[in-house]
Amino acid sequence: MDFTTEAHLDEYVIDSDRTVSFSGSDGELTYTRPSGGPPVSIPVDDATGVAFERNRSLHRHTFLGLCFLVLSLVLTAGAIALVSLGGVTSRVEIAFAAFLSLFAIGGWNATYDFLSHTDRDVIDVYITTEGGTHVLCGEAGDNEFVGACEALVDSDIPTTNRNPTLEAELE
Repeated sequence: MDFTTEAHLDEYVIDSDRTVSFSGSDGELTYTRPSGGPPVSIPVDDATGVAFERNRSLHRHTFLGLCFLVLSLVLTAGAIALVSLGGVTSRVEIAFAAFLSLFAIGGWNATYDFLSHTDRDVIDVYITTEGGTHVLCGEAGDNEFVGACEALVDSDIPTTNRNPTLEAELE
């Protein structure tokens, strides 16, 4: 087992600063913490198991995106109607129109987030030891990370693969 790749620590977050360098050699698995502390070393003999799972939380959510689109349209139309029909005359009504506008802006941002991202197929790797579980994540489209997963599957550590995409990649 000999690999070096980048992974996300603990949970997969898009554009996060929790990217770590994950490597494996014949005797140990290591990753460096993003805070710059000492590297975490997991002796292969201490690893009781490795499990691969599929994380679909970063898939594009078209239904939610369309719901936010409708909500954003209603909020935008409501704020424009209040202002253009002359319904905004007091400070309370100005505050209400501004409040609606802020929600409309948030709705448009959520709509963009839900509809613009590609479907990311994420591999969650759970390395279990007696001291705890180490979670590292990466994308199925990242050849280096898939190679690292293959090296873990081929190692002496007992592995469980509950990720059909990774299983198809490794066949």
